[in-house]
Amino acid sequence: METLRRLQTNRDALLEQYHSNLEDVYTLQDTLIQDVLPTVADELELSPEIQEWAKEWLSDTSSIFRISRRNKFTRSFSLEAIQKNLLWRLSNLWPVEPPSLIPNLRCLPTDIRDRFGRPIVVVEASPVNETVEAQKRSVIRAFEQLRIHLKRLYDSSQDHRRPPLQYVLLLDLGQLSLQSINIDLFTWTVREIVPRFPGMLAGVFMLNYSWAHSGLWTIFKRLLPETALSRIFFPSNQELIEYFTPSALPSDYGGNLPSLARLEDPIRPELPQPLEEPPIAPPESPAPIPVNPSFISMSWLSPTSILNPFFGYPVSVPSSRGPPSFRHGRRRKRDLIRTLATLFWMRWRKHITFALSVAVALVILSLGFRKGKLRLPRSFSQAISISR
Repeated sequence: METLRRLQTNRDALLEQYHSNLEDVYTLQDTLIQDVLPTVADELELSPEIQEWAKEWLSDTSSIFRISRRNKFTRSFSLEAIQKNLLWRLSNLWPVEPPSLIPNLRCLPTDIRDRFGRPIVVVEASPVNETVEAQKRSVIRAFEQLRIHLKRLYDSSQDHRRPPLQYVLLLDLGQLSLQSINIDLFTWTVREIVPRFPGMLAGVFMLNYSWAHSGLWTIFKRLLPETALSRIFFPSNQELIEYFTPSALPSDYGGNLPSLARLEDPIRPELPQPLEEPPIAPPESPAPIPVNPSFISMSWLSPTSILNPFFGYPVSVPSSRGPPSFRHGRRRKRDLIRTLATLFWMRWRKHITFALSVAVALVILSLGFRKGKLRLPRSFSQAISISR
């Protein structure tokens, strides 16, 4: 089967890259934890709790490997990408939100894997009654929960030659329609979120695909890169069962497992059931709404900051969640010239100060000799008289 051959080829190439670059990834993690994180903590005045949370992500070997792989394992590019990602995570994932259900997302039990030992995720593309902003928050939380779950599987894996590094996704299109799809949300996810969690999907299996979805697919495939398109498959029911086997598929998709609704989901939190309480009379005056302050007290980043994604230009950091932006709304040449002058002064100030001091001393001596207020040393005067 072509799908099996292609996924096996990709798996073998991924594992070869993993073992070839694992020591470099460990070295990169040491630099990030011992050098970069303390610098970031001092600059942003991060609390110990935030530092520990950031360290957990930097200790995720599989995530750092995938980011390095995206940057061709070039150390300088990988460091820059991870530093930008760290700033984004501080702005969008801290403070940590309490566990909550994410609509339409399920993960099969940890012992259920595909043919190559990869965990399986199911997404049902059905309408969600939420605002666009709420859906964006759900997308970010979904990727983060999947990252954490994949890290746990990686850390607990006994097979060090073939650890789980990616998921396989079953995308159920049964309830998808042109009216229910938000193309802007899909574009935002592909361009803004997927690069923050690169390489997590080994393959996507489109389920319940029909001629009614062909128009949508024509639109979506123009938004995806070639590398992503090569990992998308449209299997028949028989091909799906041949690849996963009935023991790895829920009964919803022709397998022998219980239905999705009855399967254990390792990424779904066990939410406490609300207790019935007697009604309480409302207070006479409304209680003030608590304000959740931002974890960063500063409002802008220095042009030479290690966290500045636009090095050389001053950047504003909003107190609310959101990406940094230019402080003056655009790239100004005067800001870049000022930064270059500052860096030049920081590099050569000792030499410049010494040269200026010597020049000033020579000027003072020259003026003193001309006015006769200074006399040459006696040894110099005797040498001049003898010469005459």
